[in-house]
Amino acid sequence: MIKYIKGDLFTHTPSSRSAISIFAHACNCRGSWGGGIATVFYRKFPSAYKIYADYCSTHADDPSKLLGTTLLIPSSSSDPGNENGQKIVYVACLFTSDFYGKKKLTPGDIAANTDLSMKDLDTQLESLKEEKEIESTDQGEVVVNMPKINAGLFAVPWEITEDVLNKFNNLHINVYVVD
Repeated sequence: MIKYIKGDLFTHTPSSRSAISIFAHACNCRGSWGGGIATVFYRKFPSAYKIYADYCSTHADDPSKLLGTTLLIPSSSSDPGNENGQKIVYVACLFTSDFYGKKKLTPGDIAANTDLSMKDLDTQLESLKEEKEIESTDQGEVVVNMPKINAGLFAVPWEITEDVLNKFNNLHINVYVVD
């Protein structure tokens, strides 16, 4: 289920103070958070960026192997994005396009990789639930918070990504929109 929230993704706090929040965003496979919402993730969660960049560099021989996967990273308690007094945020890097800029993939390819990345995230969250308390709805759906992924620098019409996200009925997806 998708719920739209007007406001800043980075002010989200879980309903239970002991629960972990999941913040997801679409990423390239080249280790760059240099534009769009990724730059805010970089400022808020520098420890997660380092892990992401290192992970991408270990796949530098064929970065496209990361497409359709998700890297789920626990941020550091010292990251500025954890200053709301909440539990540590987990950053979900959805590998939806190999490159960025003019070399980004087509909207159809990015949508297909989003579907695969979300399936991978869902699997990882099911495992993580066995070890940690993750923010969930009263119906037991894990809450995933995100901006309108793919709609910025990857230039995918939102309706295409929205159709993909609507398939994940077992997840409660908060999509943050800013006027």
